[in-house]
Amino acid sequence: LRDYVDLPQLPEQLAAELTMRGMEVESIDRVGGDLEAFSGVVVGEIVERVQHPNADRLSLCSVRLAPDGEPVAIVCGAPNARVGLRVPVATVGARLPKDGQPLAVKIEKGKIRGEVSNGMICSESELGLVAERSPGIWELSSDAPVGAELATFLRDRSDVVLDLAITANRPDLLSHIGVAREVAALSDDAKLRLPTPELHGHIGGPSTEASVTVTVDDPRGCSRYVARVLRNVTVGPSPSWLAARLEAIGLRPRNIVVDVTNYVMHELGQPLHGFDLDTLSGAAIRVSSLTEPTSFVTLDGKTRLLPVGTLMIGDESKPVAVAGVMGGLETEITDRTTSVLIESAHFDPASIRRTARALGLSSDASYRFERGVDPDLARL
Repeated sequence: LRDYVDLPQLPEQLAAELTMRGMEVESIDRVGGDLEAFSGVVVGEIVERVQHPNADRLSLCSVRLAPDGEPVAIVCGAPNARVGLRVPVATVGARLPKDGQPLAVKIEKGKIRGEVSNGMICSESELGLVAERSPGIWELSSDAPVGAELATFLRDRSDVVLDLAITANRPDLLSHIGVAREVAALSDDAKLRLPTPELHGHIGGPSTEASVTVTVDDPRGCSRYVARVLRNVTVGPSPSWLAARLEAIGLRPRNIVVDVTNYVMHELGQPLHGFDLDTLSGAAIRVSSLTEPTSFVTLDGKTRLLPVGTLMIGDESKPVAVAGVMGGLETEITDRTTSVLIESAHFDPASIRRTARALGLSSDASYRFERGVDPDLARL
């Protein structure tokens, strides 16, 4: 919020002002933990990984803890440990939290199943940053500097989250800029600051119009559909600041393309969706309603029977997304994606509401479309 408007010094002051004006603040949560307590936890890079000779589920990792330092051996049981990964490492002598108690566990050099381990590669739960048990070690972004103190690198993870109860008649408040606009209206001194994005990279090559065709067969269900093609895309993890902001609002970072679409949705209130352009037949987009029940696999891997009348996004030969609700698995963004089609559209709220209820499927996008999104946002 501070990116878009000046705020009171204390979150409690802001919460009181918002609540008095109809935006009830249900909770104030401080996230990120006390990073300063992680003395001795640094950013490391796994430079070698081999199977532990005495344990099937363990591996021996050589981890570099300084840019020019010699790697140290650390035994690790995480399934996602791999060469090239930047990870948080609790070095010998570091202390970690346990059961809510800070500095409860001291990391010592020792042997695990006969192999020396000089520290511990950590997960988010082992650092006390999340309550649930993490499925593997924490994969830091590729720009994490090897040897840096974790607290220094992740200082922007310390944040305060206000959970607002937004009434159905205020869809304009379902974004950070929407709330910032309201905050600016509370004071004569507070001014709304809108983002001014800068375009980086090579400009040129085929235009979007020359690369893909868009046809809307159901203008009542879809009054506006805007597409943009991005080429020579490298899909990888998001930078730490972006990942931290998504995690603060309960989203798990996936990759830079998906994360950016989620970030913009929560920033502006306009849902976006990214398709792998190379998976679209005929480089075409067609928006239409189903004329017969259709089986479709959504991004969550579930096969769903879609009823007649469901508004769909399709290509030249097949459906590729349930409009305004969820994309399809076949056209999802993966590590192999190099060309992306970004969808920014305006869908009829009643149509999206019927579809979401019929499928028992709610998403952040459908939540906004059901309540009404400003049609002009699609082209912003």
